[in-house]
Amino acid sequence: MTHSDARERHEGHEPSRRTVVRGAAWAMPAVIVAAPAPAVAASTEALTFTGSACKLPGGSSDNYKGYVFEIAVSSPGGSEDTVTVITGVTVNGTPEPHFAVSVKSGACSCSSCGGAPSNHQWCTAGSAGTQRVLLYTDGAASGTSANGEVCVTYVRYRCDCSPVGGRARPVTICSGSRSTPPITGGGGACRITDVFPLPAA
Repeated sequence: MTHSDARERHEGHEPSRRTVVRGAAWAMPAVIVAAPAPAVAASTEALTFTGSACKLPGGSSDNYKGYVFEIAVSSPGGSEDTVTVITGVTVNGTPEPHFAVSVKSGACSCSSCGGAPSNHQWCTAGSAGTQRVLLYTDGAASGTSANGEVCVTYVRYRCDCSPVGGRARPVTICSGSRSTPPITGGGGACRITDVFPLPAA
């Protein structure tokens, strides 16, 4: 057997370097594409804090002597309206029983759901795009009057009060520690211009 014959026979049984490299090029993107999936899944929550937060004046209300936080709400798209019910609020880890919401855009008229007070829930129109909602909370339970972190636990329903996704899945989002300048004077300008009127207690 000649050296040439041996080489051909050897090449017939083992893949060439070009074949190996080509196979690797097809295999690599599967790993690259799969890796970011958890980050995408984590960014799909319906409510997010915008970063705007203010300290309410001490004499502005007997019920809300704490903060107002701006929340952006994503609409479901299409014609389906949804109801968001806030089931709990904490300030720096302490539950605050006195809180309320005020809808500033994208409102609709679904019925109340979940047995929660009307000022703890709101309707988001399916076509609203991004809805703007203000969350007002007291600071009495936590004893906090400086910067704070607010966390909100909520559940979303359809207009007929059936849970979105088939079951009532509570979701908690947190603002992170935020600078909360007072609405008037003293510690800087509040960037939320339509804080008043305060929602009903």
